[in-house]
Amino acid sequence: MPRTGNTSLRERKKQLTREAIAEAALALAIEHGLANVTVEEIARLAFVSPRTVSNYFSCKEEAVATAGCQDLPELAEDLAARPAGEPPADALRAVLLAYVGSRTPEQLRLEVHKLAVEREHPALRPYWVAQYDDLEASLRAAIADRTGTDPDVDVFPWLAAATAASALSASVRIWARPEANRQALPDLVAAAFDEVAAGLRGPVRA
Repeated sequence: MPRTGNTSLRERKKQLTREAIAEAALALAIEHGLANVTVEEIARLAFVSPRTVSNYFSCKEEAVATAGCQDLPELAEDLAARPAGEPPADALRAVLLAYVGSRTPEQLRLEVHKLAVEREHPALRPYWVAQYDDLEASLRAAIADRTGTDPDVDVFPWLAAATAASALSASVRIWARPEANRQALPDLVAAAFDEVAAGLRGPVRA
C-alpha cells in the first residue's frame, strides 16, 4: 500500500483515485478482453469521469499495466532508510525481499491476472516495462546518494539499480506463470540476488 506518513490528504486522494482507475481497467480487461475495454467503461467502474481517467493515464494499456504495483518507485525511500554502512547489495536485497513479502493477497492476485492479460495482449508490455524503468531510476538516485557516486559519470549506481530492478522483474514473471508456486516469490528474489553475488556462474551441469 502507498505510504501515508509524509503524504498530504490531497496526494493520498490522488493515489487512491489512480489505484481505483488502474484496478477498474484491469478488471474490465480480465472480464471482457482488453480490446473491448473503453475509457468510458473504466470511468464508470472507478466512479470517476472519463476526463479524470485521461488525466491519470495516457491510455487503457497504461492503466492496466499499473494495477497492483503503483508503489514500486517508493522502494527508493525504503533503500534510503537502510543503515548507512550496509553494503548496497545487502540493502537492495533487504528492501526487495521486504517489498515482495509485504504484498497482500489482493495485490498478488492483481499481478497474476495482469501478466496473464499481458501474455494475450503484447501491447501492454511497454507499459509494464516502463514501471520497472521508473523503479530503476529511483533506485539509481538513492544508490548514488548512499555511495557518494555520480550517476552522470559513474557506472555503479546504474549497474546496481538495473540489477535490482531486473531481479524483481524476472522473479515476478517466473512466479506469475500459470504453473508457478504462488508462495515462492520471496524465494525467487533471494535466489536472484544469490546468483548475482555468485558472479552469475549459472548452475553446474553434469
